[in-house]
Amino acid sequence: MIVVAISVLRRLIKIALSFWAGLSETKARPSASAQTSQHMALVQDPVCGTYVAVETSLKRIVAGKVVYFCSNECRERFAPQGAS
Repeated sequence: MIVVAISVLRRLIKIALSFWAGLSETKARPSASAQTSQHMALVQDPVCGTYVAVETSLKRIVAGKVVYFCSNECRERFAPQGAS
C-alpha cells in the first residue's frame, strides 16, 4: 500500500513540475502566431495582386494614402494613375 501511495505521489509531482515548466516557457517567448502578426503584416499590390510584407514592400503616397508594391515594375506601372 505504501509503495502504491509513493508511486502516485511521485507521478503527481512529476505532472505538476512539467506543468510549471510549460508555464514558465510560455511566458518566456511569445507564440508563433504573435510573432507572425507583429512581423508579417501583408498588403496586396494594387497592380498585380501579389501579397507583400509591409516591411519589405516598396511604397508610394497616392492621394494622401500609402500604397504598397511588390516590385519597382508594379510601382512604375501604377505611377500614371496619380502618384505623388
